[in-house]
Amino acid sequence: MNLIKKSILLILVVAGLIVQAGCAGLFKNADHGPESSHSADPQDQQGASPLPIDPYEQAAEIQITLYFKHEIADFLVPEQRTVMQEKKSTEQIIVEELLKGSQAFQRVLVMPPNTEIIDVTRRGDTVFVNLTDDFLNPIDLSTIPGRENTAEEDYFVIQAEMKRFAVYSIVNSLTMLDGVNQVKLMINNAQLSYREMGTELLLEEGSELDPDSPMVALRRNKNLNQSPARTVRLVLNALTAEPNWDLIYPFLSSRTMDGSTLPPLDEFKAQIPPVLGGMIAFEGSPVLEEEYLIDKAFVTVHYTDKTTDALREVTETLTVDMVDGVWKVRLPSFFSQYR
Repeated sequence: MNLIKKSILLILVVAGLIVQAGCAGLFKNADHGPESSHSADPQDQQGASPLPIDPYEQAAEIQITLYFKHEIADFLVPEQRTVMQEKKSTEQIIVEELLKGSQAFQRVLVMPPNTEIIDVTRRGDTVFVNLTDDFLNPIDLSTIPGRENTAEEDYFVIQAEMKRFAVYSIVNSLTMLDGVNQVKLMINNAQLSYREMGTELLLEEGSELDPDSPMVALRRNKNLNQSPARTVRLVLNALTAEPNWDLIYPFLSSRTMDGSTLPPLDEFKAQIPPVLGGMIAFEGSPVLEEEYLIDKAFVTVHYTDKTTDALREVTETLTVDMVDGVWKVRLPSFFSQYR
């Protein structure tokens, strides 16, 4: 009997230990929830929700518009560029891409050499562009077509004109962004005067500011951008004297007003007889009206045709085509006589 009692007692003790261990495991699993059954190895957690990703960590393509000086003419032309954006602001990317120079044909960056960005910030409708003091240096005129051989007496005037293009290439590029109305340029975190910046040419006649006034935030200057009317004036002005077709041809559309195709430059020059005293004449501005469409414009002009024995007054509407971001004029109708 004693042996039987001892056996029963031993069985009860073992059973109690098993039950206690099972309960402890049950409560442990209950404390950790259902995920405790998964391994801590990420490879074993394929069904688990991913951690949230900071949106600024993700690169995305954006399209920006940059303004560069036309290679030949004194106006700014746009260049569309697609870039990847990660953590930097769009405003900073625009200035960085601008300083890299143009990637398109017939455009040139006008900027003092070695100019770099310190920072670019935006407050409300104003973008603050903080540059190194390299921006105060002269512009290298040897890098600008047509300005390589600037006479000494014209040097300071041309420098001032080119500095204006440097400033507004930045301003007009940034003000293409929604909500940006003006740009404030600073040098090494300091606000400088017009004289110190070399931008006295930016002062309008009759302005209350003087060259020693701090340079104010600048708004977009549309007058420096190429327009259909400006392009027409450039071409027609060139035709009032013996034309330099090497300069005019880049602003001619591939089609003419009579519907024919513009021939290559050498063939075109061979077709046009030498001209003395100009092919046309006009007083004041030849442009009467300008009308835009999406990729073309219509510019009404008035001029005197001198290519015939009897002078002829002409009023016609020229078509101006947008070609790779540059406005190009279809040759006036009187050129059809040379076909």
